[in-house]
Amino acid sequence: MNLHSSIMHLFATAVPDRDFRVQDDGPTPILRLGVDGRTRHQIVPISSNETEEIEGVHYRYVVDFSRLKLGVDYDIVERGPYIAEWNLDAPQPTEDELVAAWVAYLEAEGNKPSAPPTDAERIAQLQSQNEELKNRLGDVELIMAEILTGGGE
Repeated sequence: MNLHSSIMHLFATAVPDRDFRVQDDGPTPILRLGVDGRTRHQIVPISSNETEEIEGVHYRYVVDFSRLKLGVDYDIVERGPYIAEWNLDAPQPTEDELVAAWVAYLEAEGNKPSAPPTDAERIAQLQSQNEELKNRLGDVELIMAEILTGGGE
């Protein structure tokens, strides 16, 4: 599910980064229950050598693994995208509402009419039709010649 698209489907007039903010922290070390300690996180600009680009995301949230303590039990979890900030007057949608919105969004996208063909595509289509008509005309000319010469009887 694309969380951003689901929210935009529910709230078409919402302005991302003002009305709501979707965030994905990636893999994050979480201390197990009963363990004391802190981890430091930082926001890093996405560099040109990043392997996966995400539209509209210019920073990534990373963990400073050098601050983790040796011998302390951490679980590395990745909870995925979540709503980090909600500034709309409407209540924040539940997980079920977001999933339903995602399904509705996909259905709406599937029902959109396809884009009209470009000029180049139309020209290629006309050229193809022209070649087909020339071939049919050639077949008709052969049949007519056979009929006129008496070979068609």
